[in-house]
Amino acid sequence: MRLHFYFRKFVNIYATKFWTPINKIAFKLNGIHYGANLQVRGKVYCLFHQLEGRVDIGDDVYINSSAKANPIGCGDGMYIQMVDNGHLMIGNNCGISNAAFTCANSIVLEDNVLLGSGCKIYDTDFHALEYTERVKGNYKGAPINTAPVKIDEGVFIGAGSFVLKGVHIGKHSIIGAGSVVTKDIPKNEIWAGNPAKFIRKIED
Repeated sequence: MRLHFYFRKFVNIYATKFWTPINKIAFKLNGIHYGANLQVRGKVYCLFHQLEGRVDIGDDVYINSSAKANPIGCGDGMYIQMVDNGHLMIGNNCGISNAAFTCANSIVLEDNVLLGSGCKIYDTDFHALEYTERVKGNYKGAPINTAPVKIDEGVFIGAGSFVLKGVHIGKHSIIGAGSVVTKDIPKNEIWAGNPAKFIRKIED
């Protein structure tokens, strides 16, 4: 038992040294720009539907991207899906664990944002809302609604939450685990639930 404990500790320490350079190569091949001191545990999955999509990652960003990297059952990897000319921007000193981004417009995470395991952030409806358009075939000219998502400095989003298109979360606010955020949230507040509702203020 003790040997197994020390083995896992060794693996945890050196996992980032193994996976970070692999992901840096994959990022460069996909045109993803990243800053200094990037650390990654596990493989980040990238899918670009158009060459116009752009991803910018700041300095001192830490990413978990495997079930073993954060074994709480909320996700098995980090996924970046870029549609059309979407722009995903991740600020400095952000921590992201097994999150999934689908960006067709704009998703911005400012500095010091924390995303709990298995968060999903989408700036698109994915499919047309009108039945007559959906039956024509998805992503085949059907009108699909998109709107920018902006997550301000110091926001903490709990595990398993969804942030949907058009949402702006104010700085230092907290989203409870398993929430579905469908509208703007002011700064310094706690929201939770499906749909997310105001819980209380946070004192500076």
